[in-house]
Amino acid sequence: MTAKSTKQVSATADLERGYRNMVLPAVLAVGIFAIVPLAGMLALSVSDYHLLRGTNWEFGFKNFVRLVSDKRLMGSVYAMAVLSFFGVTAQVLIGAAIAVGLSKIVGRWRLGRVLFLLPYAVPHVAVALIWLSLFTPTLSPINAFFDLFGVTVPSFLTTQNGALFAIVLADTWTNFPFAMLIILAALQGISPDLEEAAALDGATRIQTFFYVTLPLLIPAFLLVTLFRFIDSLKHFPMIFVMTKGGPGRSTQATNYYGYIQTFQNSNVAYGAAIAVTLFIVAAIISFYVAKLNQRVTS
Repeated sequence: MTAKSTKQVSATADLERGYRNMVLPAVLAVGIFAIVPLAGMLALSVSDYHLLRGTNWEFGFKNFVRLVSDKRLMGSVYAMAVLSFFGVTAQVLIGAAIAVGLSKIVGRWRLGRVLFLLPYAVPHVAVALIWLSLFTPTLSPINAFFDLFGVTVPSFLTTQNGALFAIVLADTWTNFPFAMLIILAALQGISPDLEEAAALDGATRIQTFFYVTLPLLIPAFLLVTLFRFIDSLKHFPMIFVMTKGGPGRSTQATNYYGYIQTFQNSNVAYGAAIAVTLFIVAAIISFYVAKLNQRVTS
């Protein structure tokens, strides 16, 4: 082996060691903050741990068997499905509409992108407090305005559908900028030559959008829908601040029901089983969406 080859092998080895040293902190962080808590949650889900009664350390799947017959859990799944479906749909549609508008003017008015991103920077608890005040008749400036004309605005938070609508509205307001940003980036990645070619073929702007632009945006739509769906499983701040799961149990989404079982009923093991089930559902849906995205882009 020549001296030059020896130096190349040595440089390659040093580069590999450098990569390992760079990756190691990230691997340790993932292990400490993700894998270890997940393993602990899995262990709790198959135990009989209870904050007040203690535990006999009898392991089994009775908590998961209980999930099937828990009527309150089924009600929480319905509430979560409603919040996720309408919330994610509204966020993607509104984000896409604004992204299409900004894609035409972003070069001349970059401030618009920043203004639309501001709601996404507000903490969820603060967002929940803002919308709670807007939906509270004695505090709401909207109610005060309509009172001037003798119009009574219904109290949304006192009815089942109204409370669900209020949470969806608050969640949509703070999270549509994420969808807007992803779709805007995808729009800016589409070559203008494609639109020009369609125009030369006699296509109108609407036809160009639906037959040229929109198909190219499908991967971005799938990506943002997946991310927003996973995040929609964490409606806890909005529910905790705005409705406390009420009226009745109408807004007790599954994650909030898991909180009730864990911290109010002290049944840590059953609450962990609910969290593990949510994790599995999200993982399965993520897998199939990723497969669909791969099929679309291939």
